[in-house]
Amino acid sequence: MIVSSSEVLRTGSITAHGCHQVKPFTHSRAPTRSRSCMRVINRAGGTEKTSAGKALDRRQLLAVPALLSAALFLQRPAWGASTGDEALREELLSAITENKSDDDIEKALRALSAKNPTRAPAKSDKLFGKWKLLWASPNSEVAKATRRNPLPSYSQQLIGEPGGEKKERAANLINIGNGAVQVYLSSAAKQDPKSDDTILIGPPFYLELKLAGFTLPIQNTQKEGERTQLLGSEQNYYKQLYLESSGKPGDLRISEVTFGDPAAQGSIFVHERI
Repeated sequence: MIVSSSEVLRTGSITAHGCHQVKPFTHSRAPTRSRSCMRVINRAGGTEKTSAGKALDRRQLLAVPALLSAALFLQRPAWGASTGDEALREELLSAITENKSDDDIEKALRALSAKNPTRAPAKSDKLFGKWKLLWASPNSEVAKATRRNPLPSYSQQLIGEPGGEKKERAANLINIGNGAVQVYLSSAAKQDPKSDDTILIGPPFYLELKLAGFTLPIQNTQKEGERTQLLGSEQNYYKQLYLESSGKPGDLRISEVTFGDPAAQGSIFVHERI
């Protein structure tokens, strides 16, 4: 619920119990009023009652300042909304499309992440599926592989059975030369039992090279395998900072490796559902 102080002064009215509820991402739509809400109008004639049949009592009036403060400072979207703040979303996409600096993009994604519409993204079934990488921080391995490649390349992430993988498995697929060459790295992907927003990515890892219809296994690392030059055996903690939950193509997801393999820790990713 968001009520501006200027609106209160202009109309001389205040609304409680969610009378003004602005649905996230609506365009040119008037705020809706709850039929069951109660309204007090500051007029010489006294109070006006709605269909609820009761005016606010003194105790409810004393709570108004607290309600206004909460409305001003707690402007997160309602949990369950499919997307976060639209203006911040467009700002992030524009920064990526216009190839702005990594610092500008990270600033934009941090701002959008603060409006995450999904309460427990690691538990959401909307996490699964096929995702295209829009941007990765320069310290990430996938950025090093794609940014330095002279051939056109892009990366996809496949999560769970909806993404074409097995249950509790995920994979990163790097397409090089319009898919002529594919580098496929899969791993275990399980929810962190101690967190609602973190996925544990770890062994067993499988690395394959797909070329001209042939699959060439490069290396497998089992759960207790020793660290090698190509694949580590560490478990990485992928925190889901932001997840749009419509389940349709175009949904955005922002994630960050907060702990694990030193080569991956601190990597940040922006994905789009395909």
